[in-house]
Amino acid sequence: MLSKLLKHEFRATGRIMLPLYLVLFLSAGLFNLFMHLANSYDLRALQIFRAVTAFLFGVTVVGAGILTLVLMVYRFYKNYMTDEGYLMFTLPVSTTQLIWSKLIVALVWTAATAAAILLSVVLATLGQDFWIDLLPSLRQMWSDLMTYVPAGHLAGYAAETVLTFLLSSLGSYLMFYAAIALGHSFANHKILLSVVFYFVFSIGLQTVGSFAGIYGIVGMAENDFFASPAPFLFSHYLLGGAAVASLVVAVIFYVVTSLTLKKRLNLQ
Repeated sequence: MLSKLLKHEFRATGRIMLPLYLVLFLSAGLFNLFMHLANSYDLRALQIFRAVTAFLFGVTVVGAGILTLVLMVYRFYKNYMTDEGYLMFTLPVSTTQLIWSKLIVALVWTAATAAAILLSVVLATLGQDFWIDLLPSLRQMWSDLMTYVPAGHLAGYAAETVLTFLLSSLGSYLMFYAAIALGHSFANHKILLSVVFYFVFSIGLQTVGSFAGIYGIVGMAENDFFASPAPFLFSHYLLGGAAVASLVVAVIFYVVTSLTLKKRLNLQ
C-alpha cells in the first residue's frame, strides 16, 4: 500500500515541481542569453534585460527552494489535518506508512531541487569568462585533494556529507510534521498552536545545539584532540557528529508525530 501512496503523492506534487524546474531552467537560459548579448553589444536595452533576467533568475532559485519546502509541508497538512484526513485515516494503511509516504516524497523532491538549482547555476553561467579562471583552479584543487587526502577519506567525506544532508532534511520536515500534528491535537487555534510549537522546537534545538557545541569543543580541548596526529579524523568527527545529531532529532520528531497521530488525532 505504501507504493500506491507514493505513486499518488509523486503524481500530485509532480504537477507543481516539474513545471517549477522548467521555469528555473528557462530563467537560467534567458539570463545566460542576455549576459552574452550584453557582453557582445554595448546597448542600454541589453544591459537592462541582463539586470532583469539576473533578478528573475535569483528570485526563481530562492523560490524553488522555498516552494519545495512549503509544498511538502502543505501536503502533510492538507492530506492529514483537513477534511481529507477523514478519508486518509480510514485507508487500510498504518500511521507509519502515511508518514513515510510524505517523508520519502519530500526527500526525493528536496534532493531533486538541490540538483536542479546546481544545474541551473551552471546553465546560467555557461560560457562566461570566469569559467576560464575557475576550471583550472578546480582542477588544481582536485589534484591537491587526491595528492594529500587519501581516497578512502574523500569517499568517506562524500558519503558523510550526503548522509548528513538527507538526515538534516528528514529532521527538518519531521519538525514541521510534529508541530502541525501537536497543534491540531487541540480543539481550537490549531494553526496558531502549530506555529507556536514549531518556534518552541526551533528555539529548543538551537539552545541544545549551542550547549552541545560548546561542550564538545571544551571536551576536545581538554583531551588534546586538536593535537591529534590524524588530521583527517577531525572532519570525520564533525560530519559524523552532525549526522548522528540529525538522526537523533529526526527520531525524536518522528516519535512525536507518530504518537500524536495515533493517540491525539483531532479532525473536528
